[in-house]
Amino acid sequence: MSPAQLSSDEVQARRKSARRTALWVAGIAVLIYVGFIVAGVLR
Repeated sequence: MSPAQLSSDEVQARRKSARRTALWVAGIAVLIYVGFIVAGVLR
């Protein structure tokens, strides 16, 4: 299905899903970053 065939509701649903996925990935990246900092401080 091409993007031109998507309804407005489908586009909104995909954007919401993409935003949620991006936030999860960013959250995990921040946790890893903080984890490395904490590990360096505690050594």
